[in-house]
Amino acid sequence: MPRSVSSLRELRDSGWPGVVALAVGIFAMVTVEELPIGVLTLISDDLDASKGAVGLGVTLAGAVAGVMGLSTSVVIGTLDRRLVLVVALLLVSAATAATAAAQNVAVYLVARLIAGLGIGVFWALIAIVASRIVRPERAALATTVAFTGAAAATILGVPLGTWLGTTWTWHTAFFVLAALCLVTAGALWVLVPRVLVTERFTFDGYRHAWSIGPVRLALFVTAVLVVAQFCAYTYASPALQEFAGVSEAGVGGMLLLMGVAGLVGNVGSAPIMRTRPMLALLLVTTGMTVGVFVLMISGAPIVAAIAMTIWGLFGGAMAVVLQHWVLTSAGEYAEPAAALDSGIFNFAIAGGAALGALVLDTSSIHAVYVVAAIGMLTATLMVVAYRRRITRAAAR
Repeated sequence: MPRSVSSLRELRDSGWPGVVALAVGIFAMVTVEELPIGVLTLISDDLDASKGAVGLGVTLAGAVAGVMGLSTSVVIGTLDRRLVLVVALLLVSAATAATAAAQNVAVYLVARLIAGLGIGVFWALIAIVASRIVRPERAALATTVAFTGAAAATILGVPLGTWLGTTWTWHTAFFVLAALCLVTAGALWVLVPRVLVTERFTFDGYRHAWSIGPVRLALFVTAVLVVAQFCAYTYASPALQEFAGVSEAGVGGMLLLMGVAGLVGNVGSAPIMRTRPMLALLLVTTGMTVGVFVLMISGAPIVAAIAMTIWGLFGGAMAVVLQHWVLTSAGEYAEPAAALDSGIFNFAIAGGAALGALVLDTSSIHAVYVVAAIGMLTATLMVVAYRRRITRAAAR
């Protein structure tokens, strides 16, 4: 065997290059899902559609991703998880190219719906694959590294896509993203080892995972918090312009600032998450609430920048902290629990975007953010109540 081939196999079998490939994959997926947020006004003007209709593109992708998140493990049976992830990336690449070519809102929405298929599959499997291609004692770190790609999408993906959209056209931004998905599919095929399972999952596994109290509560908190997050975040562009007088061109910079803070929060959450997971979750929900509230009363770009930093710092840790809570609570039902989490997470993205669109079209951007703040506060109170309960139980 040539030395170059042997070295590549050794590199792949170590697991970590595969984890990095997974991080790039989720970076691409999250950017696909959220890019309309950064270029919402541009798409709305170009396609002569309302902002709510364009925001529905996030809703459709999230809703379909939710369905796929719930059904993926059952549908794919014992197929190699690496192969499934590669196919998901190829599908999203094609759908994103179709989005870029859209000349009317109907084509745009259909393409977004198709993209949701691949997004849901990727979300359903990434945590399981990341944790299985490294040594068991490094599984938590591998999951954190993989999900860093989601935070990086907020840092680089959405702001860069917004910059491309404002500098050239929003079509250009989506074509570039389609190319990234295609290249990432090839990298993932080369760098991720095969991930096979011997047991075929059934919907009964979901029932067992759901029957675990902490898992069920984690899923409820996920639903409430993510709905609130995307009710607000989907309409961050008009909010920044309305609340703080940020220019249309300045929105990308604000999203970049939020994304940088999000990466810091994502990476920084790991030590707290491993030792005091409930404290990590409480910090996330409280910090997000504070960030949204400060943005609502900002009144000037500098205050809005502070608000976006706070919001991003804690919101960036949201996905990995919630996923960790689910996986550590599920025991032997980790994969069906992860699939439930993926499905609910993506349904909540869709629900949040839809709720924001409904409130925006019937009321105002101020009302959208009031609703979002109430949702984040509700999630915080749920975590506080659970934390008190387990503290009292431990004291007995």
